[in-house]
Amino acid sequence: MKIALHGAPEGFFKSTPPHSNSELLRLVQKADSLGFKCFEIGPLWSFEEIDAKSLRSVLDGLGMERSVHVGGLYDAMKFALTEKEGNRFQKELHSGIQLCGELSSQLVSFHPPFFTTNSTAPQESELLSNARTRFLKLVKQEVEFASKKGIQIALESFCYPPFTFAGLHDFMQFVSRFPSTKLGVLLETGHLFQMGFNLDESVHMFRDRILDVHVHDATLEGDVQKTTHLPIGSGNIDFTGLISALRKVKYNGWLTLEINGDERKIIESKAHLEKLIRITT
Repeated sequence: MKIALHGAPEGFFKSTPPHSNSELLRLVQKADSLGFKCFEIGPLWSFEEIDAKSLRSVLDGLGMERSVHVGGLYDAMKFALTEKEGNRFQKELHSGIQLCGELSSQLVSFHPPFFTTNSTAPQESELLSNARTRFLKLVKQEVEFASKKGIQIALESFCYPPFTFAGLHDFMQFVSRFPSTKLGVLLETGHLFQMGFNLDESVHMFRDRILDVHVHDATLEGDVQKTTHLPIGSGNIDFTGLISALRKVKYNGWLTLEINGDERKIIESKAHLEKLIRITT
């Protein structure tokens, strides 16, 4: 397993999003100086329009692997009721796939839509059905577009209720409608843990579909924004157990560090994970 750096860690730069191209290039160079050889560009909303040619040149020069994370929080209610949200969603995912191709990357990941404006929305079966039907149609189109470019898509297991899917089994059933060579899973460890999902069981469930793993520590109480994306070791996740579970399913991909922290916290988190990878069998 390799430790990758998520592309816009809060506190790493003094500026606020959207970050400029020059800042993105500096971040890539800084990541290399800290020993990272894998870099996830994203979420794309946190950057200005990216100059793919200059970014690829820097990544190639550093010998750095790369992926693209579209990110984005898409409102399932608006998605179900309006064309505007669906068009925004598809445009951003489509652009992420194009950027992936321009950067000579083979993986792009994104969030599914979820209900943010009305907590009772999932009880309205017609609304939920409409959201899922539109989402399936969109994903089919973009999976085919990505496949023609030799790019895989990973759907993030972002499952805060109210949600488009009725839990992880329903989420997995959706993903399983596509060939594993075209659509996989971005395992979101911190958010799954905070929602009470067992990480060992989640790893086992997605074992044949995991294309990337987002890692950040979390606690079980408090505001989501304040109790996730914590530096490794400052929350309650058993990362020794997580890495052991990933080894059992023969996962040998990225552990993408997605913490809110400054340079020191990023270095410490990276070192913590690398030590666990060495000692965990």
